Amino acid sequence: MMTTDQSKKLIQEYVQAISLDKSEATIDKYIADPELKGHIILFEAGLPNYQIIAKDMIVEGNKVVLRGTVKGEHKGELFGIAPTGREVNVDLIIIYELENNKVVNHWMQADTVALMQQIGNSPVAASAH
Repeated sequence: MMTTDQSKKLIQEYVQAISLDKSEATIDKYIADPELKGHIILFEAGLPNYQIIAKDMIVEGNKVVLRGTVKGEHKGELFGIAPTGREVNVDLIIIYELENNKVVNHWMQADTVALMQQIGNSPVAASAH
């Protein structure tokens, strides 16, 4: 099992690396979780060169909680929505589980309503009856 210090260092390196380069080599260096790899590929297609800005990190053993913001520009199709060129700033919380110096599992909560509003696909409020 990874120590708290090792876990913190790995996620700090990962966030910096993935914000600069989302190549297959970089992704494979840090991630063994196929679902997380898929999230990165999906968002890189819709928000090319997006960055993760870490605001807080809580670390215990091999688990790291990151509270941060995803920043990017909607330049590619995302969730079936054509590129708008709009700036995106979406808050998120991710819990990473680490093993053998890689992310092996994650749990993510992102403000998807804000994301959809920012790319011009605002949910319609329910009407009162």
